[in-house]
Amino acid sequence: MNKVIFVVFESEQKAFEAARSLHEMQRDGLITVYEDAVVVKEATGKVVVREQPDAGPVATIGGMLTGGLIGVLGGPIGAAVGLGTGTMIGAAFDLTREGVAADFVEDAGARLEPGKVALIAEIDEEWQVPLDTRMEALGGRLLRQTKLQIEDAYIERDIENSQKELEALEAEKLAAIKAAQTERARKDADKLQAKIDAAKRAIADKETALATKMQSLKEEGQDKVAALEAQKSTAKADAQARLDSRVAAARADYDRRIKRLQDALNRRKAAHA
Repeated sequence: MNKVIFVVFESEQKAFEAARSLHEMQRDGLITVYEDAVVVKEATGKVVVREQPDAGPVATIGGMLTGGLIGVLGGPIGAAVGLGTGTMIGAAFDLTREGVAADFVEDAGARLEPGKVALIAEIDEEWQVPLDTRMEALGGRLLRQTKLQIEDAYIERDIENSQKELEALEAEKLAAIKAAQTERARKDADKLQAKIDAAKRAIADKETALATKMQSLKEEGQDKVAALEAQKSTAKADAQARLDSRVAAARADYDRRIKRLQDALNRRKAAHA
């Protein structure tokens, strides 16, 4: 099951030990690491990524989730739940769409005080105790959240709501035309047509975004399955069954999500017809 973990440590040494421990657990087939990063909060409040002393950055696949979380954590406390302004709200919203709950981000921000170091990762795990034990042994304070798959539903609702708005505008224009006995009524109908044209452009853009999301979801699924297959190829015999199960679950999950988006796109094509 895909999860986000955030583990706070007192020193960079302990955080890097924890990162190495994550990858040891991956080699043993206990977990799968999709992306990870070690960050430190400086005295100024800025959150920066640290590099492994011997192996460079630890990030693996993607980076969207960890990158977004790092960006929000570098802002003022409260920004993650919409109390900030400008780009902070945008970053927090993007994280929500990525499946990270606002209260998780708020808790992580409160724990990452200046001078503290954190390990952030997206992982797949079946049991919590093995990871908990490793992190606690290193003095880490661990937060964990199962990723919520809400972005797909958001995209569907967004485009469907836009379609309803367009239909309401068209109905309003039709009513205005029927009642267009005055110059003002005709001008109102022209204004409505301008809104209808803008709404159609917005829907077209959202249809493009829907198709793009579907393609990126396919690629993300392929990357994660490839990561699992690579892990399986070097895993010990006793880990093979666990990894086979993760591969099957990942494939089924992405197939289901892609089908849902494809169905939404097909509904849009039917609406055009």
